[in-house]
Amino acid sequence: MLQLLKRLYSTQWTYLQAQTYQKSLSRQSIPKEHVITKFSRSSGPGGQNVNKVNTKVELRLLLSKCTWIPDYAKDRMRQTKKIGKGDELIVTSDRTRSQLKNMEDCYDKLIHTIQDAVAVTKEADERTLLRVKTLQSIEDKRRKEHKIKQSQKKSERRSKGRDY
Repeated sequence: MLQLLKRLYSTQWTYLQAQTYQKSLSRQSIPKEHVITKFSRSSGPGGQNVNKVNTKVELRLLLSKCTWIPDYAKDRMRQTKKIGKGDELIVTSDRTRSQLKNMEDCYDKLIHTIQDAVAVTKEADERTLLRVKTLQSIEDKRRKEHKIKQSQKKSERRSKGRDY
């Protein structure tokens, strides 16, 4: 329990913590009381059926109530264009003619959005840092040698005195 509280209220998670959270996140782990579902008529494919059946799905996730999402991830989600009034993350789908498939698509989009917000870049190990440093020094040497060669080439083109 203490570990869970530390994970939820820390500023940013480690790479491993974020990765385990991303793997454990599923449709069943999202509390239903935090999600508002609305259905409306779709503008997508369906012919005359579009005018009769409410197949478009809109999910609204109330970020202020979501204690199961870390604060830094909520801040990242608030910076996206998917935020509506009242601190809600809005996800819509009218991709198919089926309301059920659109609902599944919305949940997939919601899970993907949360996973992207929780993602943390992996910390580089000592070996990788050393490799990057050596590659940078090699590249600097190459660049300086090229610069010296170009300088010599141009200086040889200059006239040494009067040519008349």
